[in-house]
Amino acid sequence: MRTARSLAGKPIGLVPDFISDGERKQLLHHARMPQARWNTRLSPDDVWYARMIDPIDMPDKLLKLMAKIRRRAARHIAADYGITQALYADTLQLVRWRPGDSQAPHADCEEPDGRPNQFPWRAFASIIYLNDEFEGGRIHFPGLGLEPEISPGTLAYFPSTADYLHGVTEVTSGLRYTMSCFYTFDPAHHDGIRL
Repeated sequence: MRTARSLAGKPIGLVPDFISDGERKQLLHHARMPQARWNTRLSPDDVWYARMIDPIDMPDKLLKLMAKIRRRAARHIAADYGITQALYADTLQLVRWRPGDSQAPHADCEEPDGRPNQFPWRAFASIIYLNDEFEGGRIHFPGLGLEPEISPGTLAYFPSTADYLHGVTEVTSGLRYTMSCFYTFDPAHHDGIRL
């Protein structure tokens, strides 16, 4: 079975205006609603506590929109990376980053030294940025010397190996909202939502 290592050397993808302004506003509107169901099933001391909306907590209309966007993203990334094998996804989330939130450089399928982490099946990730009313919260790739400028509606994607270590600088003010997805070649880790 193909793995993230087969994507070595592929570029980090950045596609401005990947989603329409209408799609972006729908996602952002839901994320900002007082009744949005941020995941509180995690332990309150977990770094992701109340920071993600998972498919189980999404209204059907929102889930269908996000699934449609994710299918479009998967097709784009597969074409760019020359992937002809079947793809599956294991994650579909809205994520919020509050003041003080950050993320240390990490890889999505392995430790910085190349040993598998808790998600060894992940081949690549995609992030769609939904807003810019915040300070800080910049994605950066320290090993590659990159800290790209990203505008709302941009799709960013990259392989999951330690060659693409990435982190997020501390959000210093405002709320940063994104739509995140992880993809795999392993059908055993499919989330059940069609790509």
